[in-house]
Amino acid sequence: MTPAPLLDGRPPAAWRWRTLAWVLAAWTLVAFFRAADRYFSDPFQRQRLEFGLWEALAQSLLSSYIWAAMTPAVVVLAKRSLPARNDWVAPLSRLLAVGIALPVIHCVLYQLTYPLLMGFPCIVSVQLAAVPRLLPVVFPTHFVTYCAIVGATWTIVYSRLFRERDLRTSQMKTRVAKARLETLKMQLHPHFLFNTLNSILPLVFRDRDAAARTVVRLGDLLRLTLQNESSDLIPLRKEIEVLQVYLEIQQTRFQDRLTVRLDVEPEANDAMVPNLILQPLVENAIKHGIAVKPGAGHVEVSARRESGRLCLRVRDDGPGPVESAGGARHDGREGGVGLRNTRDRLELLYPENHDFAFSGSPGRGCEVSLSFPLTYAGSSDAARAAALPQGDEPRRAASAAGPRLAAPA
Repeated sequence: MTPAPLLDGRPPAAWRWRTLAWVLAAWTLVAFFRAADRYFSDPFQRQRLEFGLWEALAQSLLSSYIWAAMTPAVVVLAKRSLPARNDWVAPLSRLLAVGIALPVIHCVLYQLTYPLLMGFPCIVSVQLAAVPRLLPVVFPTHFVTYCAIVGATWTIVYSRLFRERDLRTSQMKTRVAKARLETLKMQLHPHFLFNTLNSILPLVFRDRDAAARTVVRLGDLLRLTLQNESSDLIPLRKEIEVLQVYLEIQQTRFQDRLTVRLDVEPEANDAMVPNLILQPLVENAIKHGIAVKPGAGHVEVSARRESGRLCLRVRDDGPGPVESAGGARHDGREGGVGLRNTRDRLELLYPENHDFAFSGSPGRGCEVSLSFPLTYAGSSDAARAAALPQGDEPRRAASAAGPRLAAPA
């Protein structure tokens, strides 16, 4: 039974009464088992029962209900006597003293109550005189019963403490991951803004009207990013919307040197993706691929669903990685903020359940591909995604998925 939330450190009254009812029910069940065992399984005991099954049941019920009355006190004592590494002698001594006293109390209460239950006159002196004779017989059973209550209480308490500790640990890990994710997003935004402003700066001296229009589009871009800032995951269509505004700014700068093709599967538009996952990759493709390439360059962005995963790819036809004297290939974007930030965010959002690959060859450009589980914002979308066949979906080119971005006439 899951406990109700505590109020001022104490469980609510309704929960306390429900717990007492469960305790009483459990002891009633124990009494029936003991009565059945005594009456049906032990012929010697059955011959001693003057009133037959009713007497066996009355004795067992009375003994169990006395224990039921003492159980709350034993539970409270057990909770307050949890042994600690540096303090275990006093709690165990206290429990042992009570464990010796309770069987005596139980035996006395039983002797004084049983005659009244059976309709006999209760002569206190006679009933108490029988206690020393009966106590050695019932003491082991009552002491084991007491230890069982204490053990069960400790088991429940320690189980609850372990669950609470695991919950706190899990919450702490979640908060740390969330803080790390927010740090990565904060790191990405200034980097993105700085690079975009650097893209606008040459226009100020070359074409002031274009610079003014680009600043307006930068304002639109910042507004879109701020709208999505509080969300770690956003629909792909919103990510594409931000990317298109960013590409308009870049095409104002590069004009006919830059052509971008968006190839987004229509059914993937509502898939959830990490916020600003594509923009840094496209920015790297333009900065390290198109900007350093003589003549016109091409960037392709694609999004596909494959076997329950969303696959994103950003490819450019720039000069690609440069071979060093030792034969190793290096590309300026590999150690940059964009790729490193993307890797870290994917690891936080999809730990051990994502793919990230960067590849390229000299003269043939570079490609960044990533994939992660395909999810949708609503359950209806998730059901729709599960119902659609994977692998045979119609593939549409940029003219269907989005406008082909080219230099303005």
